[in-house]
Amino acid sequence: MKTLKFECDDRYEAEKLASLMSVQKDNTVWVSGVEAMVGNEIVIQLKDRSSHAVLLKDEETVVRLSSFMTDLIKGKIKIHSSDCLGSITGITILD
Repeated sequence: MKTLKFECDDRYEAEKLASLMSVQKDNTVWVSGVEAMVGNEIVIQLKDRSSHAVLLKDEETVVRLSSFMTDLIKGKIKIHSSDCLGSITGITILD
């Protein structure tokens, strides 16, 4: 397993991102895509069609998270767990 870390704007944003990336009881995640990226903000769309904006540290982190989510949606990676410590969200993936 490998843990990827994404630095958010603050603790609230880190908690929100960890929650959006959490694994459900059926071992799936609710993320269905990236709706928009503007500056240090990413808008994540869920399977229920709701959208949620997350403020990250900088634009580079937004690009990394977007790339991660593309691989997740295409099934190239699977999330084992997600949590946060301060303003950093850690997402553990299965190798």
